[in-house]
Amino acid sequence: MIELITLIIGFGVLFYFYYRYEKRKEIINYFPKFFQEVYNNIASGMSLVEAVRKSKESNYGSLTPYIRNMCFQIEWGIPFQVAIRNFSTQIKDSFINKVVTLTEKAFQFSPDIGKSIKEINEYILLTKELEKERHTEIFPQIISIYFIFFVFLFVIYILFNYFIPLLVTDITFYENIFKHLILIEATLTGLILGKISEGSYTAGIKHLILLGMVSIIFLLAI
Repeated sequence: MIELITLIIGFGVLFYFYYRYEKRKEIINYFPKFFQEVYNNIASGMSLVEAVRKSKESNYGSLTPYIRNMCFQIEWGIPFQVAIRNFSTQIKDSFINKVVTLTEKAFQFSPDIGKSIKEINEYILLTKELEKERHTEIFPQIISIYFIFFVFLFVIYILFNYFIPLLVTDITFYENIFKHLILIEATLTGLILGKISEGSYTAGIKHLILLGMVSIIFLLAI
């Protein structure tokens, strides 16, 4: 009973952290759409400040509250550079911070703001395209790691059902060893998959939960 409660609490905590990670990921993923709209507004004849203020009418998922807060600051008379810097500080993402810095410098020094924003937008699109290519390239590695984990379970199954019973009469000790070994392997594999695929151990929680559930079903079955 205690183990079940601990397991439920553990999965609950993992879901909470993964939910926060996904919300933050949604913010970052919507940012290119926001900047694209800013660029489109500028291309239609608006100033940079007007283009940013116009964007608050659109929906950008979890990014929307940050954009509207920035626009409200501008409308309240806070300087544009300060408002976009506050926007970047609130989100705390290195890529967005870099784009905001480039935008701030363009606003201050560029003689052709439209051209500068276009170049920044192209930089964003190129960066995201490279990320997609990277994900495509590492997908076979992810499949390989999953395959290795299932091979590991198969080896444990063979040892547990065919070899260990021939060597010992009381297998309780080995049951506990294998149980902990499998759960540790599932945890480490999940975290490593997150780091490889998305550059974050937190992203590995979804893999960890999946492999953890598979491991629990496996342990109940053998």
